[in-house]
Order: sequence, then C-alpha cells, then structure tokens
Amino acid sequence: MNETILRLKKHYLPLLSLVLIAGLIFYFKRANRDTITFITQATGYISIIILSISLIIGSVNLLLKHKNPISTYLRRDISIIGGTLAVIHSITGLFVHLRGKTWLYFLNKTDHGYSIRLDNFGLANYTGLISAIILLILLITSNDYFFKKLNQSYWKNIQRLSYLMFILALIHCFYYRIVKENLNLIYCIYIPLFITVLIFQMIGVYLKLSDRKITQDSGDKTM
Repeated sequence: MNETILRLKKHYLPLLSLVLIAGLIFYFKRANRDTITFITQATGYISIIILSISLIIGSVNLLLKHKNPISTYLRRDISIIGGTLAVIHSITGLFVHLRGKTWLYFLNKTDHGYSIRLDNFGLANYTGLISAIILLILLITSNDYFFKKLNQSYWKNIQRLSYLMFILALIHCFYYRIVKENLNLIYCIYIPLFITVLIFQMIGVYLKLSDRKITQDSGDKTM
C-alpha cells in the first residue's frame, strides 16, 4: 500500500500534472474544436510523445550507466499514462468524422453490401485499431501480478510489442495526415519522434552488445 501511494506521489501526480498543462495549452491554441475532437486530438498528440519517452528510457539508463532491470515502476507508469491516453484517443476518434456510423471507418458501402476500406482513411483506422489492441494487451500485463505470474523473459517479450505498437501508431498518423492533406506534422513531430526512438534503440543495442562482449572476454581470461 505504501509503495502504491509513493508511486502516485512520485510518478502519477507529476506526470498527470504535465498532461493537464499540455492539454490546457492545446485547448487555448485550438479552442475552436468541439469537445470530442479536442479530446481526440489532445490525447493523440500527448500520448505519442509520452510513449516515445517510454521507449528510450532503457537506452538512457545504459548511456548514464544506471541499472537497467527488466522492469521499473517509472518506465511502467510512464507507459501506462501514455497508453491510457492513446486508448482514449482511439475510442473518441471513432466519433469525430462519422458520428453514428462507426463501421464506415473500416468498411466501404457498395451496391452489394460492404467491402474492406483500403483507402488512406481506412489504412489509418486499421493501423490505429491494431495499435490500440496491442496497447490494451500491454496495459493489462503492465502490473506486478503478471510480472510475477509470467516468466520474466516471456513478460519482456510481450512488452516488446510496444515497438510494433509505436510503428503502427506512426503509420496511423502518417495516413491520417495524408487524408487531412496536411503533412506539416509528419515533418515536425512524427518523423523526429521516429528518428529519436530509432537512434536511442540503436545506441541501446550497441551498448548491450559491447557490455556482453566485455563480460565474455573477462570470463575467457579467468578460465
């Protein structure tokens, strides 16, 4: 119980305060949006930034030569907040464009019924849907119960789905910007986020391989 209260004070309260501030800034910058559209856009932009941060924490720890265990509460809590916002974005997003006709996000109406929607709008929605489903899996397993219940390596493999989720989310953003005929955010936000995460992941892999080689060389010398 004390540990939960400590996490609320150290992680959730500061992070949620920052989310609230970001939301207020977004509101005053784009106050002409209706409530559903505002919630959808604000949670979308804020969540993709938070999720990007969660994906580089491990590499930052390696760079700073800090301990980098399989799971830390900080990384987990940041991911939970970002993931929750992303799920809210996915749900509210279904009521922005085609209110009352949610199925048309994924299907085209034809003379003979419905067909799978494969235009840019449809691809944006399908990649967003798959990303949201992966996020739900990650959120459900991001707790001490599943961390202890599952084999740690198996739990870690499940959490690695976050990289696939992130790529699908960026593809979702890319196709949606094409639909909106506004590519500015692709160059200003999405590509920089992707490059940042990619660079840090490459650094993390390099540091892990280097550390493993040093450990192996040390072991060979002692034999």
